[in-house]
Amino acid sequence: MVAIILVNYNGAEDTIECIKSLSAIEDVAYEIIVVDNKSTDDSVNRLKKFQKIAKFNLLESEYNNGFSAGNNIGIEYAKNADYFLLLNNDTVVKPDFLSKLLYAMESNPRCGAAISKILYYSQPDTIWYAGGSFDKRTARSEHYCFNQKDINKEESVQKVTFASGCCLCISQKVLRRVGMLNEDFFLYEEDADYCYRIIESCFDILYVPNSVIYHKVSSSTGTGSPMSQYYSVRNKYSLIKMHFKGINKVTAYLYCTTQFLFRCLKNEQSFKYFRDGVKAFSRSETGKAQGEIK
Repeated sequence: MVAIILVNYNGAEDTIECIKSLSAIEDVAYEIIVVDNKSTDDSVNRLKKFQKIAKFNLLESEYNNGFSAGNNIGIEYAKNADYFLLLNNDTVVKPDFLSKLLYAMESNPRCGAAISKILYYSQPDTIWYAGGSFDKRTARSEHYCFNQKDINKEESVQKVTFASGCCLCISQKVLRRVGMLNEDFFLYEEDADYCYRIIESCFDILYVPNSVIYHKVSSSTGTGSPMSQYYSVRNKYSLIKMHFKGINKVTAYLYCTTQFLFRCLKNEQSFKYFRDGVKAFSRSETGKAQGEIK
């Protein structure tokens, strides 16, 4: 049994479209769990109405404690499942994506997690994720083939060191050894942290290119939004503090600071949110931001 977990925050329309695509899944026993992360719109009412025609479990969180916390609620609810698929609610899937993920995982005894090829929903011939890596010297997470055309070349399953939390299938054995997602991150870098912990626990993460989904990309937080900028800065530094040691910690701090400042100079990022993120890190803020991000 696969527990498919969707976290919803003010995104009922996306969540409903995602569930509709999941209803066409082939050859796999699964259940869908939607965790509403204390939406402030009419999401819960819309999802309850949709339950009349679609089969899924709806869990209402009392608080919005972030992406990790929402997923953890779903994992705890379905704790006896064989696999847990953490899937962004702003995705649409191919009917065979899950069977192909599971086949790859079950064919590799060391595999603890797997991820699909992820294409843009708005540009279905363009790659958002086709494998990835996490650099232990710089803390840089990379998406392979980012923004390149998907030319349908022959690809094989490959081991990766970074898998986006957009579509991450984890096994029960990983959950038992690695534990839940770290809720200190609230939003962003929780996937890099979890991948790091999976690999440190001697499991492999596989990229499965014939398993395909489509992602709307940042529809809930907004690309370059104040929220995304703030948490990206704070959490990147927090990730380095948690996992890096010695010279690698120094080089990672220097690399990330240089990259953030370079983006500010290019007007790709606001210096205000860089500064606020650094201040939050320096005071050891975790979880949801202590004040309003504006």
